[in-house]
Amino acid sequence: MGNQSTKTEEAILRAGKEEFLTYGYEKASLRRITAAASVTTGAIYGYFSGKEALFEALTKEAADGLVCLYQESHGEFAALPPEEQPEALMTVVDEYMPGMVNYVYDHFEVFKLILCCNAPGASEAFFDKLARMEEQSCFDFMDALKSMGHPVPEMKDSLIHILCRSFFQQIQEFVDHDVPREEAVSCALMLGKFQHAGWRYILQI
Repeated sequence: MGNQSTKTEEAILRAGKEEFLTYGYEKASLRRITAAASVTTGAIYGYFSGKEALFEALTKEAADGLVCLYQESHGEFAALPPEEQPEALMTVVDEYMPGMVNYVYDHFEVFKLILCCNAPGASEAFFDKLARMEEQSCFDFMDALKSMGHPVPEMKDSLIHILCRSFFQQIQEFVDHDVPREEAVSCALMLGKFQHAGWRYILQI
């Protein structure tokens, strides 16, 4: 019975993923999902409370994994002594950007769902979550510079938010346009260096 239950759930998840990829969250139909999975609508509700829960089951683990990967990279940078952080700024790009992009490509269809086929406003909320982490990292870095007596120019919070959020837009572009993995990694490295060089110019370091 347990094996059959697992197979049924897997069939629903496969059918759900295909439905969301084809029609997007808003136009996805539980009726089509049940037909594709060869189950009844009641069977779906036995596993998931509705379309939102099914979508979350397909995407949450990968989304949380990217957030954790990002938190880890920032945690390691923040743990460096303040005097080492300016020089380490560029090496962060080379060390962590390929890992982040490859993580997305290891779960490509799931991130296609998250970034291109999600409920209205959901992909923006995901970007905002990552951007808030990037913003905090920027504020922490500026505090580290100030602790060493480096003059840090005043910046509007709105500007910092825009700069940080744009850092993640590239990932959506890669996924949305099906950019090959190697090209995406190469572009991410170049864009990362460009953005970090911009930060160095703004912060005069």
